[in-house]
Amino acid sequence: MTKEKKTKFVILGFLLNDSLSGYEIGEMIKESTNNFWQESDASIYPTLKLLTKEGFVSAEPVYVGKRRKEVFTITNAGREAFLEWFKRSPDPDQHREEFLLKLFFTDETTEEQMQRHCDEKLRELKKLREKYKEIEDFLIKQSPRKTYWLKTLLVGLAHLELDISLLQEQYGEVYATNNN
Repeated sequence: MTKEKKTKFVILGFLLNDSLSGYEIGEMIKESTNNFWQESDASIYPTLKLLTKEGFVSAEPVYVGKRRKEVFTITNAGREAFLEWFKRSPDPDQHREEFLLKLFFTDETTEEQMQRHCDEKLRELKKLREKYKEIEDFLIKQSPRKTYWLKTLLVGLAHLELDISLLQEQYGEVYATNNN
């Protein structure tokens, strides 16, 4: 059985409430779902063409000065396709993380380098935690209608806190005491 590509549902989801260009969809993904679901520009534009061909979105040319761009709007058929997908149970997650792969293969010859990777990972996770906290503040103050965006963020924040805690406990003793 071939695995269904979810890019079309990501795009349809972003088009549920607003007409957007491919560029705007890409930027919204980078600013929101990218921390748990990535899509590349290379997948967005061909999928928009396919969705247009299938009748799930309509495309309208818009001019900004002399520059032409296409703005996409979800159709009733696209809304129905999105809702049908949404009703189905999610597929099992396929988690891939190079850091964990390196941790798995660490031995006495690579342990020192792995410690550096752990310290670096802790710094990255703490920066990401700061970013999540800023987004949380924004969602609470500016977007009270985005209740499920906030719930999604809180799940991501809980995962992040667990990762930080486990890394500090297992590998970051020195780093954790100096850089909390």
